[in-house]
Amino acid sequence: MNTYIHKTNQRLRVRSDFIRQNPKAVKALIADLQQIDAIGAIKHKRYAGSVAISFDDKELDCESLLEILDSHGWTRASSRPTFIENAVTNGTKTFARGMAVMALKRLVGPSVSRVIMSL
Repeated sequence: MNTYIHKTNQRLRVRSDFIRQNPKAVKALIADLQQIDAIGAIKHKRYAGSVAISFDDKELDCESLLEILDSHGWTRASSRPTFIENAVTNGTKTFARGMAVMALKRLVGPSVSRVIMSL
């Protein structure tokens, strides 16, 4: 999952792999954030990897809150490739292999290419 951040004047939503995979660390920071008077409500959806924070924009700005979350790793991107990246990589390999076999068959003939491909 790519990190998703949605900001408005009084609300910040962060969705990331870190939030989904580190529930204890996320709950600990949420408990700390709830002690801040400017923060009104926090909604944590663990299995979606999402946290939405409502706050008073007169006392706390969105960028400062985002810096706090970033310093705790919430916006860190996963190094694991996504489903689409895997599909594109595998599809490209299959396509290249097919093109190479077609070119080989045209170049040396079907019987010789079968022998070469079996090696």
